[in-house]
Amino acid sequence: MKTNRKVVVHPSYRAFEALAASVPDRFDSEGETLHAGRNTVKRFRTTQADWVVKRYKTPNLAQRIAYSFFKKSKAERAYLYAARMQERGIDTPTGIAYIEEKRDGLLRDSYFISTVCHDKPLYPVLVETPDYDRTLARQVAAFVATMHQRGVLHGDTNLNNILYHTDADGQARFTVIDTNRSHFCNTPSQSACLHNLKRLTHRRDLLQYIIEEYAALRGWEPATCVSIVMRALEKFEKRRALRRRLLKWRY
Repeated sequence: MKTNRKVVVHPSYRAFEALAASVPDRFDSEGETLHAGRNTVKRFRTTQADWVVKRYKTPNLAQRIAYSFFKKSKAERAYLYAARMQERGIDTPTGIAYIEEKRDGLLRDSYFISTVCHDKPLYPVLVETPDYDRTLARQVAAFVATMHQRGVLHGDTNLNNILYHTDADGQARFTVIDTNRSHFCNTPSQSACLHNLKRLTHRRDLLQYIIEEYAALRGWEPATCVSIVMRALEKFEKRRALRRRLLKWRY
């Protein structure tokens, strides 16, 4: 079985190219696991700084063919999109490198290496807190509005993928992660922007508040925007529930 490894390193990290290239060989036995699920995320300590390494789930055969010949891999997109986010003024961890391993000409494993962000996810402080912080929720609405106005539609806009810290003046600063499914355009339509909000949270009262604040900032009618997003969320939830039932029946 012939294995080929492609390593692309950001110009600022060329001195660490050999270290980056060794990550696949060390991934299973080294590093601190931050998340273990469909994808695995680990933190590696280097002489320069800590790195975050994300290994994407091994694709099925159809996906392996697609990622090998027709589409960029998730790792490559994560690397490229980090730079595009930053170019548009959206904070995200800097892409250090991406690695693709092919076996017999087809993609097998891919890795994205980035800098570390020590900020906290919004999910616990907003979704899991009964009396959520409305000032923070309002600032989230403003941040998402800014992303959309700058032509960025995050591919999985949820409160675990938006990290934050609060400055001394009480202003929240946000960083986005898990950006490989994002879309970039000059002027996203109102429909595209509102549908991009449907996965922000399943907590209805919080979602309604954020949408109303978002709509006011965009100059759109709040009640109409709330109705559109809530309907889109309901459809998403029904599709997801059906998919889970089918998978359960299959296995």
